[in-house]
Amino acid sequence: MQSLKISDTKVTAIKVIHYEHTNYMGRLHGGDMLNFLVDIGMLSAMKVSKGLAVLASLDDVVFKKPILLGDIITVEAETQYVGNTSMEVSMRAVRGQETLVEATGVYVKVDDLLRPTVVNSKIYPVSDEERKKYETAVSRRKSRKIDNSLRYNVNDPTEGLSNRLVSTIYVTPDMTYNGKIISAGKMLKVMDDMGGALSLNYIGYEGYGKGDTVVTVSANSMSFYTPVRLGDILEIRAGISYVGNTSLETMINVIRIDPENMNKEHVTTAYFNYVRIDNSGKPVRLKPHLPQNENEKKVFEEALARRKKLLSH
Repeated sequence: MQSLKISDTKVTAIKVIHYEHTNYMGRLHGGDMLNFLVDIGMLSAMKVSKGLAVLASLDDVVFKKPILLGDIITVEAETQYVGNTSMEVSMRAVRGQETLVEATGVYVKVDDLLRPTVVNSKIYPVSDEERKKYETAVSRRKSRKIDNSLRYNVNDPTEGLSNRLVSTIYVTPDMTYNGKIISAGKMLKVMDDMGGALSLNYIGYEGYGKGDTVVTVSANSMSFYTPVRLGDILEIRAGISYVGNTSLETMINVIRIDPENMNKEHVTTAYFNYVRIDNSGKPVRLKPHLPQNENEKKVFEEALARRKKLLSH
């Protein structure tokens, strides 16, 4: 069993924000930022596990500052606690001394068949700062609830919502880490794109440079119940669950379809939040949305509870 300090697990990447990462206002897409974060988190987890580690859950992610075309940012991660097969990892992006976004999540070491396998390392904090991080990670772990039975719940939670979209995607090699399993970051980017497209539809988006747009401001905690492999089919369902003054929440439900037998499994359900802005970046009021049926009312009430939790951060 290898003993590690938290500082031993730190991994850092320098990212230059190019055109392909941004919207027409020159701001970094939220999906690209999530991609950066979960990929650097995976590298820290792999440094500890000495093998492939996949994302099992991601806690609430809040975007604190806009990131602009041409910015040079540092994305970093460290593993703060190791369980039997899983690792608690903290990630963040900074610009100079300014923290732009922070995230925490769980990665699981897997074997060649993508089955969980034992991590032969443990974290032993060596300073007051490391002990605080370690204790916070343990607390996070105890409070997190993952219901693995949801893997087989393939019902569509967006059904009956007034504003919804469905998209089908084939998992190609460029979406994978190693030609076998999907990159969690690539999947999060696809999810963010779906939520963004739905939000743009809601505001009556007129096209590139012709009016208001939306930007991602947060993604609520999510668990991943089943791995997605090369050649799988993804069905992504998106629906608007809440509309406030200038922000709205979209529910993104992802289903994996096995192309050999067309059996379905639930991959994850997440909630992405967007703000409508004008060409100068100022928030713009949204048209009101009142729940029209029982499912919309239920989804709306659940969204209010999530919003209260998110605003308390």
